This record gives sequence, C-alpha cells and structure tokens, in this order.
Amino acid sequence: MRLAHLRSRMESERGMGAIDLVLVSAFILIPFAMLLLSFPVRMEYRSMADAAAREAVRACATAFDPATGQSRAEAVAQQILAERGPATGATVVSIDCRTAWAPGGVVSARVSLDVPAIDVMGIWTVASWTITGSYREQMEPFRSTPRP
Repeated sequence: MRLAHLRSRMESERGMGAIDLVLVSAFILIPFAMLLLSFPVRMEYRSMADAAAREAVRACATAFDPATGQSRAEAVAQQILAERGPATGATVVSIDCRTAWAPGGVVSARVSLDVPAIDVMGIWTVASWTITGSYREQMEPFRSTPRP
C-alpha cells in the first residue's frame, strides 16, 4: 500500500521541475542578471564623476586668480557632466578654489551623481545610487601670482 501511494504521489508531481525553473528564473536569476548588467554602467558613471572632479581642480589650479579659477572649474565640471552625464538624476558639484588659493595650497573638488541602480532601457528604473568622485591637487608651490 505504501508503494502504491508513493507511485501516485510521484506521478502527481510530474512537471513541477518546469514550474520551479520558471519561478527561479523569474524571481532570482532575472534580477541578478539585471544587477550584473548594470555594473559597467555604474563604473562609467564613477569614471565620469572622477574625470569631472579632476578637470575642475586642474582648471582652478591653473587660473590666475581665485574668482576666475572658481568659475572656470564650475564651467568645466558642468560641461563634462552635460556631455556624458546621466539623463536623469541630480548632480552636485562642490569646488573649493577660493580658500586654498595660495602657492602650495590644496584645491579640492567633489562631484556627486544620483544614478539609477537598475535601468531597463530608460523606461523603468529601480532605486538609485549616489556615486561620488573627488580629487585634490596641490597648487604649484613656487608659483608667482599677479599682484593687483
């Protein structure tokens, strides 16, 4: 009697492997694959934030006065972010050019981007990441600055 019961139970569970496969792929594999495919995009955003911060600091460090350096640095960072930046999301650019303006001073910039964690062809997005790039550079210690 037990053998007959076991056989009938095994026959009633036929096809359950196909259902399990569909459920596993729908709820585990597809989101994992989407996260995995979004990794190169996040690295591109990270590279872009680093490049914007680096070029902003260099624009500030090579200017002749702090006001010009600040405006050039902000313009360069916004230009880089406009060319390669995310279509959506907030960008925050903070550049400290005026307080460190002296030969040997350290100029710093920080760029933060809010980008989607998972983006499905620009139609559907899930959550968001804040990616931050920063850069610091010492100004030339033996630099001569124009006197007013």
